[in-house]
Amino acid sequence: MFIEESEWIKSVLKKIKPYPSNNKVGNLGSSSEEFRKVYQPHIQKNIIEVLENDGWNVIHIDFKNDNGVDIVGDLTQENFGNNLKNEYALTICTNMLEHVLDIPLVVNNLMKITAEGGYILLTVPYKYKIHYDPIDNGFRPTPDEIIQLFTPQKIEVIDKTIISIKDKSYYREKKSKFPLWGKREIFAYHLGIYFKVSGVLLKKI
Repeated sequence: MFIEESEWIKSVLKKIKPYPSNNKVGNLGSSSEEFRKVYQPHIQKNIIEVLENDGWNVIHIDFKNDNGVDIVGDLTQENFGNNLKNEYALTICTNMLEHVLDIPLVVNNLMKITAEGGYILLTVPYKYKIHYDPIDNGFRPTPDEIIQLFTPQKIEVIDKTIISIKDKSYYREKKSKFPLWGKREIFAYHLGIYFKVSGVLLKKI
């Protein structure tokens, strides 16, 4: 996750508050505690701590059993969440839809585990290179294209945006036998051609 992406998430989370009857957050694809706190500390600072300070109870969910993962489960399986139906007042799924084979199935699972009246926060790269983890399906949607994955009668759009990544540290020179080709990210940055991420906050109705 990019730093500026986490800052947008921080700002949009201010628009919602936990319900007295349900303060659970399902953080899908959470990775390990070390990843969130050490490798990408902006996730902890701008998202996890913000949520916890607002009274949310964050449950970290990942398909890998690792330190800091509360529930081991695979969002890409049809039976995912059968025991978690309507469980979470807020479901977060960032930078995942480009790494799955069956996007409609994942969307259905997100709806399954989100409580009625709850929220779904999604981010997906919009302008970004192919990156395998372990696959990249090439999905690079606009916010509206993410929204179209959901049944219109079942969601309300709270926020949508395209985040431009202007932090220079993300644009690197790559090893290449063609020196100028290895500098293409840096050239693009100086030309104002930035990586971009689509983000949406939806309400299940």
